[in-house]
Amino acid sequence: MKNITVSVDERVYHAARVAAARQKTSVSALVAGYLSALAQGRAPVLAGPCQADERKSREQLAKLLRGCKLDLGYKPSRARTYEGGRFSRF
Repeated sequence: MKNITVSVDERVYHAARVAAARQKTSVSALVAGYLSALAQGRAPVLAGPCQADERKSREQLAKLLRGCKLDLGYKPSRARTYEGGRFSRF
């Protein structure tokens, strides 16, 4: 087994200790579990700074659009859309 050193903000560490205590485990066990799952392709890859900015922009756009009443105009009927048993262009 390898030991690693990780530096995190005090607030992050405190929140991690609280989460670990709720699960009756340690921060080390949480980190080891995450790294193991990541290595096996079962854990989400955390977003980098650029991806985080993009996600924040999408969330802001979604928030703005929630209050909008959009009329997209032409709405073809289901029968028109699927004429002849396959998708057709309008």
